[in-house]
Amino acid sequence: MSRETFYIGMDLGTFKTSVMASNAKRSSLYTAVGWPRDHVARAMLGRDVIFGEDVVQQRMALDVVRPFNKGSLKYVPGNPEDATDIERSKHAAKLLVNHAVSLMNPPAGAAIYGVIGAPSRASIENKQVIMEAAQEAFDAVVIAAEPFTVAYGMDQLKDTVVIDIGAGTIDICPLYGAYPKDEDQVTISIGGDSVDECFLKLLQQQFPEAQVTLNMAREIKEKHGFVHDVNESAIVSLPVNGRPQKFDVTDSLKEACGSLVDPIIEGLQEVIAKFDPEFQSQLLQTVLLAGGGSQLKGLDQLVEQGLQPFCAGVNVQKVYDSCYAGAAGALKLAMNMPDDYWQKLENSGTLQQDAA
Repeated sequence: MSRETFYIGMDLGTFKTSVMASNAKRSSLYTAVGWPRDHVARAMLGRDVIFGEDVVQQRMALDVVRPFNKGSLKYVPGNPEDATDIERSKHAAKLLVNHAVSLMNPPAGAAIYGVIGAPSRASIENKQVIMEAAQEAFDAVVIAAEPFTVAYGMDQLKDTVVIDIGAGTIDICPLYGAYPKDEDQVTISIGGDSVDECFLKLLQQQFPEAQVTLNMAREIKEKHGFVHDVNESAIVSLPVNGRPQKFDVTDSLKEACGSLVDPIIEGLQEVIAKFDPEFQSQLLQTVLLAGGGSQLKGLDQLVEQGLQPFCAGVNVQKVYDSCYAGAAGALKLAMNMPDDYWQKLENSGTLQQDAA
């Protein structure tokens, strides 16, 4: 008797990981793993490994690893020089994937098949790391381009460009009715993390008396972030010598968030220029902004303005759900693949293939 099949779609992001399953469960968690710093922290937490919101809330008592931060393991060629750091990041990635799958409560004994999103132009080495991280949790897994999973989930596989703005990269992928080739796509090695770092630096320059951390800068960006020119203000409370004071961070926030706009337009120009000139305008019928960075207020309008010289009627829109759009598309792709394809992967022991 054949085993029950359980399908999973996963968007393994630099900052957050989203996962959905065929039993209608879904979850989102920080792409980070924490270990108690000492025996006191271990006794207080009652666990050897910490995931999810607890990593943020308890980070003072933890050694935290973000396995895909700053290009480590996944997003750009080359790894940290310290072999210990590499192995620790790989171990964290494996624990994270195992935990994300466990949150879906797969039935005991079921064959677990999944699709995991990877950057548009992830190298063979990058995909190998993801494969190794998934090895214990899945019976078979397909690695697909993250922008493709977004488009697949929204049935936007033709005359569309997806701009997936993550924490580590911006992936720009044209969809023209077939699975996109690597050379058609562009990956830019900046994202939400670089905005946070820029914003923190500007805050420290503008308000040297304020006490502010990278996490505080990120939280302000997520709540107030914008790039447009309309009347917008961001007034926040920051401690000065331990006492909260109000600061107008509008200008610094706009400058930091706006640092994404020119690279996005330049990346789009590069993608468009590569495309068959007879179909360039047709390709720009729809531009989808995905990923956490897509939620910056006014970004869709600025991208649309930047594309006017290429296509006067371009329509730039945000995905319906920036958190789960990639995972939903990955799950849909997994469930639509023929059973014999999955069984072939499982029987051959092959965990990774490119979606096609």
